[in-house]
Amino acid sequence: MRGTLAALAERSYNTEIATQGPANSPMDKFEEFGKRIDEELTRLRRYIEQEVAPETERRSAEFLREVSAKLSEAASKLEARMASRRSSNPPPTNPQS
Repeated sequence: MRGTLAALAERSYNTEIATQGPANSPMDKFEEFGKRIDEELTRLRRYIEQEVAPETERRSAEFLREVSAKLSEAASKLEARMASRRSSNPPPTNPQS
């Protein structure tokens, strides 16, 4: 009977249990993780401040200008409609005056 190739090699399984030592203590890993998180947050903050915020502000200003123009246009249409109503229907005169 033949054996499989897998049977010829010694198996090892990763149980994620590291041997305790000066470089692998839980506190060292936790501090390393904390430093990495701090570095990534600093990098993210810099990216938002330098890349995202300026573009967002530019687009917001453009949007507000467009909305402002449309509101001015709408106000002009309302004023024109009110003026046309006044000219076609003059207010009634009060006979008692």
